[in-house]
Amino acid sequence: MSTIMLKQFKPNNVALSADFVDIYMPKAKGEYVKIYIMLLRYTQLGELGVTASFLAENLGILENDVIKALDYWDNLGILKVNTYDGMGNISVEIMQSSNILDEASIPNKKEGQETSISNPMLSEIELLLNRPLSSSDMEKFLYFKEEYNFPEEVVILLVQHCVQKDITNLRYMEQVAITWHSEGITSIELAQQNIKSHEDKWTNYRKVLNYLGIKEKNIMKPQEDLLEKWFYDYEFTTDMIINACDISFNNLGKGEIKYIDGILRSWYNDGIKNKDDIKKQEEKFKAKGKKKNTTTKDFEEREYDYDELEKKLLGWD
Repeated sequence: MSTIMLKQFKPNNVALSADFVDIYMPKAKGEYVKIYIMLLRYTQLGELGVTASFLAENLGILENDVIKALDYWDNLGILKVNTYDGMGNISVEIMQSSNILDEASIPNKKEGQETSISNPMLSEIELLLNRPLSSSDMEKFLYFKEEYNFPEEVVILLVQHCVQKDITNLRYMEQVAITWHSEGITSIELAQQNIKSHEDKWTNYRKVLNYLGIKEKNIMKPQEDLLEKWFYDYEFTTDMIINACDISFNNLGKGEIKYIDGILRSWYNDGIKNKDDIKKQEEKFKAKGKKKNTTTKDFEEREYDYDELEKKLLGWD
């Protein structure tokens, strides 16, 4: 019997589940939906992998938003995201529709565990995050309440604070919860005071970061530590720090963080606190330079006179 050879072809469509379209897509950010569809498309085409930078460039979004989208869908159970190696590469598995509903949309209620429907706090958090909570999400927020002795209002305020910073990563929220607990925040009043103090601090930070052309989202922990040192250890004003930034721009053609830190450290060690102190130091340097030039000139003149004297003594005249 003759063999019938089949020519392979790549389907020109993307199959979205009805559950995704009906339940999850309406509540998700547009960028997150785009990323999910693109991943689904490449998975159906049999692609082995795709970079976050390629997705970001192709969709006209930030690479950071790609990572946020993966966290978002992973928290819902729609994607299963795992670390692939020590280089920061990850593996992504698109879950089947039945698994999505079991894990995220209709979580199995454990003994003593409340659902978002029965718990006003969880329902409020769902509204803030603009997505349904998975079982692990619910357990985590209930853990904040029980383990750290947070009133429900404090847990809600914590989530609201993170959302306003455009951070919905549960790991970040847990770090905030740990910090609040270590600082003894057990009431809504103390939480509000902490947030105000944090915002006042970051108002100053943002002025410097914006001047350097650095977005707050891109700042690393070492850079944040330097800002804290400049403002609170050295007690420099925003104007003084920006003045150091200007020196970096003038000398290097760019705002180099380490160079700026060196300038501010030098000022701090020299007791310089304001622009008047800088002027005094510059005048001191000018006077020292002028004195040095005068000393050099006198030395040269004395040396010339000595040569003339030697000529006379030798009878060369």
